[in-house]
Amino acid sequence: MHAINFIEELEHTTGEHAGKKFILEPWQTFIVWNLFGFLNPDGSRRFSRAYVEVPRKNGKSTFSSAVMLYGLIADDEAGAQIYSAATKLDQAMMVFGESVRMCQNTDWLKDAVVVNNSVNNRRIIHEQNLYKPLEWNPNKQDGLNTHMAVIDEYHAHPNDELYNVIFNSMGARRQPLLFTITTAGFNKESACFRHRGYCVNVLNGAIKDDALFSMIYTLDNGDDWMDETVWAKANPNWGVSVYPRKLQQALTEAKEYAGKEVEFKTKLLNVWTDTEMTWIPDDIWRECSGDDDLSGEYCYGGLDLASTGDFCALTLYFPAMHAIRTWYFLPEEAAKKRNDAAGNSIRQWIADGHIITTEGNVTDYSFIKAKIVKLATEYDIKDIAFDRFNASQLVIELQNEGITMFPFGQGFVSMSTPTKELERMVKNKQLRHAGNPVTRWMMSNVLLRTDPAGNVKIDKAKSGDKVDGPVSIVMAVGTAMQSAAKEQNTDFWFVSL
Repeated sequence: MHAINFIEELEHTTGEHAGKKFILEPWQTFIVWNLFGFLNPDGSRRFSRAYVEVPRKNGKSTFSSAVMLYGLIADDEAGAQIYSAATKLDQAMMVFGESVRMCQNTDWLKDAVVVNNSVNNRRIIHEQNLYKPLEWNPNKQDGLNTHMAVIDEYHAHPNDELYNVIFNSMGARRQPLLFTITTAGFNKESACFRHRGYCVNVLNGAIKDDALFSMIYTLDNGDDWMDETVWAKANPNWGVSVYPRKLQQALTEAKEYAGKEVEFKTKLLNVWTDTEMTWIPDDIWRECSGDDDLSGEYCYGGLDLASTGDFCALTLYFPAMHAIRTWYFLPEEAAKKRNDAAGNSIRQWIADGHIITTEGNVTDYSFIKAKIVKLATEYDIKDIAFDRFNASQLVIELQNEGITMFPFGQGFVSMSTPTKELERMVKNKQLRHAGNPVTRWMMSNVLLRTDPAGNVKIDKAKSGDKVDGPVSIVMAVGTAMQSAAKEQNTDFWFVSL
């Protein structure tokens, strides 16, 4: 309430609300309440990072300006350094400039702060606290000691360097806040989209990160972007600063011009647009969980060996049961090097037995061989597919053990049909998996790439994080489909889905 009361004593400076008190909308109140109301046992704030994704015209610059002013004036932090940060000064000035106008136009603030808005020395000072715009310069930002910062329009950043520098500069503060607020973007290879994917994983429960608050306003999967009844989902200030008539006018133009369609979806409905597609939603994947008894059943395998210093994945697909089982292998050193929250989850999955670790910094393939040989005594393994470009001595050794190994291409021609079949089975609730949390995490990381012919495949390079498990699942399904096609004397790649 302390933060809310402070913000609501500020005044709007532009538009139809200029001169009026800044009364928070319910969605803004919810965010402030979470950020400043949740505390750790020691009394410090729980959330040190926030990611808010909201379309244009929802008042994000005014809102984030108010939050920064609270950090400067009312947060009881001695020597606080507050920043509005961006890769370019004009973007950093969007939030900082609004803060300056608030200070100049709000009577009680005029005596509380000193505002300097000169070209070479823009800053707001309150007692020993400093607030200034920050333009990214890798050679000049090592001395930061940030208490609070806002990153506006993170989608436009070419990399995560500024984000990381600011976050790392908060280490000496007891309860800092890095407040990222952005619209959606056009580049799914961007640092912002990767961070967004991480936030979604936290929201879904696939990764545990209690210090991150995320709120994303967008359409639901399957919504028709031209359906006016769904537009309010993406716009929390619907009817306040976002008006149906304005979007209706923009829709007319978007229907006529492809470029305007992309802009309409991205900037007004907060839908990320690119040639890649996100794949299977987490809630649909979880609905397929089930631990069936597969003893003695026949199956086909997919083995993604990846690099020797990273995840390897083995999947067995049981066509008669429409079931899969996946095992993961990882060098101990690779697990130790993951210093992010995903690394914490990985180490927990190792402790829970969901990942088999091998000593050192490279995967010991003898562990994989031993596992496959043991599984061959439990199940009727017909073939195991492997990436023909990652063939190794392991393949030869498995063949010597009587395991039939099947080379499987990783291009569109080989991967598209089984990828689509796996998606069809999941969405029709035909597939059964055992609820492996590693697989769930990796499924949420997947991005698909499409070619001009409409073929699809998992894009390892552009996916949010590791996707070795899903790749091995697709290979296992593909091997089973290939075998079925041979039995029916048909061409596998033209089997109707």
